[in-house]
Amino acid sequence: MYKVINKFMDKDGRVYEVGKPYPAEGKKLTKTRAEFLTKVHPEYDIAFLEFIEEKEEKKEAKTSKNKKTADEKGSDE
Repeated sequence: MYKVINKFMDKDGRVYEVGKPYPAEGKKLTKTRAEFLTKVHPEYDIAFLEFIEEKEEKKEAKTSKNKKTADEKGSDE
């Protein structure tokens, strides 16, 4: 998943605001487009997107929670 770090208008005319996820719901993102938007643009001297690992963080949080619950159960028995 990507997060918008600088406001921009995509090729389809959609404006992406800072802090919002990219791409918009229902839109697909190609690897080439993602690479282009995460690199510093030669004309504007900024990048537009930042890669975020939201899914990995959620998985780790769930794993930690489940592990703690299992440990708590074991100590009570």
